[in-house]
Amino acid sequence: MSKNRGKDFEARFRKNWLETVQDSFCYRIPDQMSGFKGSSNVGDFICYKHPYMYIFDCKSKKGGTLPFSDIRQYDKMLEYKNILGVHVGVICWFYEKDLVVYIPIRTLEKIKNEDKKSFNIKMLDDSEYECFSIPGKKLRTFIDTDYSELVGYCHG
Repeated sequence: MSKNRGKDFEARFRKNWLETVQDSFCYRIPDQMSGFKGSSNVGDFICYKHPYMYIFDCKSKKGGTLPFSDIRQYDKMLEYKNILGVHVGVICWFYEKDLVVYIPIRTLEKIKNEDKKSFNIKMLDDSEYECFSIPGKKLRTFIDTDYSELVGYCHG
């Protein structure tokens, strides 16, 4: 494992997506190096499983909280929230909790509109917030995550 948990988690995400979501693709959007102010990608990955497209920003966090200050793509992601057939959100690995969570952009928008500063894993138990704990098998460092469960959740 490298010293960058985030990059390692992104590589694990792509590997697990391709292993568990049959007949799909997963494209890693290259990080922008232009340096232009306000220039950013919509997320880290674009995935497709007929007939749906997914835009994900992957995060790894030490505790049980994901602050909005860590979601730099938030405004860009909002631009895609109303497109039919497109699911946009954050996949966060809370590595101390051995937990991988999907948080749709609509849920993040709701939390922000309530003047909250972050997503907390306690929100998983609150029916007021749409979010999903993605099942997986704990390894020494990572979790092998079954993203077919996420696809089912998005369309269930």
